[in-house]
Amino acid sequence: MTITADSLDSGLHTLCYRIDPDTLGDLVVYPLTEDFLTAWDGFARRVKLAKGRADREEFTPSYSALAAALTAATNRTVRLFPRYQLSADEKSSGVVALLVSTGVLDPWIMTSALRRFEQLSTADPDANTLAPLLTGITPRTRPLREFIHTDSRTGVVRAPGWIFDAARWNLAARIAAAPMLIDGHLPITFRLDTDGHLVAFDHPLTRASKNTVGHATIHVSTKIITLPGATGLYLRLDGHVARHPYTWNFVKNVWLDRGDPNLPIVKLPILSPYPAKGRQQPIFKGYTAEVVESCGLHPMTLPPELGATAAPVRPIGKPRKHSIGKGPGVRFLYQLGKHATRQLGVPPLRYAKTPITVAPHITGPIPADQLDDAIAATGVQHLRIVGLYATPAVRRRMVDALVAYSTTTHHPLAGIADDHPVALTPRLSVVLHHAETLLSHGDHARSAHDIPWLDAPDDTAVVALAETEWDPEDPPKHDAKYPVRRLLAERGVVVQFVNSKWTLPKPRKRTIKGVVRVTNPKDEPAIAAVRDLLRQAGVIDNRLARATANPRLIGRLDRDATLVGIHIRQHTPRKSSGAKTRLVIRLVAMHASPAPDKPWRTETYSDQHQAWMPYRVGNATYHTDDLGTTKLSREYKHLQDIRDLVDEALTAGKFNRDKPLVIFVDAQSCKGIWPGLNDASFGNGLLPGATLNHPDLAVVRCANGDRVAQPTHRSHGTTSADPNQPNLPRST
Repeated sequence: MTITADSLDSGLHTLCYRIDPDTLGDLVVYPLTEDFLTAWDGFARRVKLAKGRADREEFTPSYSALAAALTAATNRTVRLFPRYQLSADEKSSGVVALLVSTGVLDPWIMTSALRRFEQLSTADPDANTLAPLLTGITPRTRPLREFIHTDSRTGVVRAPGWIFDAARWNLAARIAAAPMLIDGHLPITFRLDTDGHLVAFDHPLTRASKNTVGHATIHVSTKIITLPGATGLYLRLDGHVARHPYTWNFVKNVWLDRGDPNLPIVKLPILSPYPAKGRQQPIFKGYTAEVVESCGLHPMTLPPELGATAAPVRPIGKPRKHSIGKGPGVRFLYQLGKHATRQLGVPPLRYAKTPITVAPHITGPIPADQLDDAIAATGVQHLRIVGLYATPAVRRRMVDALVAYSTTTHHPLAGIADDHPVALTPRLSVVLHHAETLLSHGDHARSAHDIPWLDAPDDTAVVALAETEWDPEDPPKHDAKYPVRRLLAERGVVVQFVNSKWTLPKPRKRTIKGVVRVTNPKDEPAIAAVRDLLRQAGVIDNRLARATANPRLIGRLDRDATLVGIHIRQHTPRKSSGAKTRLVIRLVAMHASPAPDKPWRTETYSDQHQAWMPYRVGNATYHTDDLGTTKLSREYKHLQDIRDLVDEALTAGKFNRDKPLVIFVDAQSCKGIWPGLNDASFGNGLLPGATLNHPDLAVVRCANGDRVAQPTHRSHGTTSADPNQPNLPRST
């Protein structure tokens, strides 16, 4: 796809709109000085040493906690932006942080809230070092246009980091200024929340199930983004359904309606009940409720139990089971796009269709008759799957999921005994072993030495399918998965787990043209576990080769190539764990062939051994130690070290220089490391593999998540007879 800017209503439409900086409106800015920062640092030190303050699981106060308290007290969106998000001009003028709001804050409420926040955080009723420093700051109403600069030559936009948060607030208000019509007649009123998102708070969704009644609220997220190959800033919208949990367990945020439809919905963090720590009921995090009450405002409370109706206080969580679905649907997104286009007065971003097409999605297990070739491509002659189970029910699920990979016409695993290997193909065998002690949760000693099937000859690889019991609403204190994975990894065995907390759904009945059709559900979790286990073992069949070598496909693979994927993420553990932040860097190479019947070989780089190895071996090695390294981080001082490490790994691969080398990188995790991956300098600047001097090198940036424009419909091809139904992107 390529971006189109023509006036015709063509291409793939998205929920993304180019922003005219002159239409962004004004915000109120409070520049905080060096004196405030000094006082804040002293305040933070006192908090760490304070005795007697309530246990709010906050060892260090944060700007976000203070902003939440001010937001609740003023009923306005309030943000504090630290030094690193400011522009160079702001820093040079002595500003160390900005307090930004959608309107002028009442001085008495602002200073009273800050004073009470400091007193509660330090457990000192006389503390008052921060509030006096705000009284001398004069707020300035400033147009956001002043902070956005556009290069007249390239069109590239330069703006301080805080603009990407604040610029969307007024845009969201413009979208909410009129109701959105569903199917042309049903009005839906959006209200802003204090995060700058749009919430259909007055139109809750309700659906009764067999045992309870579920509630949910539709909301629209807003985000300011840049796009590769395009200049300017864009407002990205997306629709969501917030399914409200049935209990307070694991809830971290709530929406709170203060009773005035003209005020925004307050979104605040909370701490859910934790009886082991003496917290029997949910409470607002960061002393928010106490700060609001100290300002003489109506108290904020959280009900100890969630009622049967969608109340003014609505928990925001991710319940595992719910009577309402997770997404608003394409029909809603389509009509949201039409509404936003009208309110903003600008057309959406559209992508023009290119000649390159993508083949249909391939589903299902690896065909059994292709499995042996895929196993041989991993560098071994045989693959043994060891099924480690604790309960008969999971044993049966493993058997049913594995039988799809048999080349025989009968069920070779039916009625097999434990510790009796059975061949599914000439190269693939399965053996089941009862290992309840190894798999049970707890801090007891574990050993895998009594399982002989984990040892094998050099020409045989071993992988494990293991049972676990996992309930996200009641996770075990000592989860067995982590020690089991490491124990098996130390023996060169990768493992995939099957959750025993699962029951087969009932058959679905549908009446189509008067005929009742019954659909028997499948054990999708077990089926997916086996497929992922084979992927971890590097068993890749020829379907990738067949899909990319199709002679009718424009842009097909017509020669051997090496495809390398780079994954970088920073693992930040909870502060209470005492563990250090670790940077995870992984490189995986697929050796692709245009031959339609040839499986692709996969390998990965091991930084422990500083060498490339078969994918299965590398995955096992990866889990023998703590993830990542503590010597590197995403801080600026380490970026060159990360680039050097990646290029050294690519050099160690000794990839054939006669074959094209294609490097795939994740846009979000890598763009700050290689300047050439940034939107503003896309294709210019440092890129992965720059030091290789490879004669045929390409770098592909893969973007996903909330920085990618959400598609709504296409305007080419066949159209729907329903004017309120979108023409889906996959339709022809």
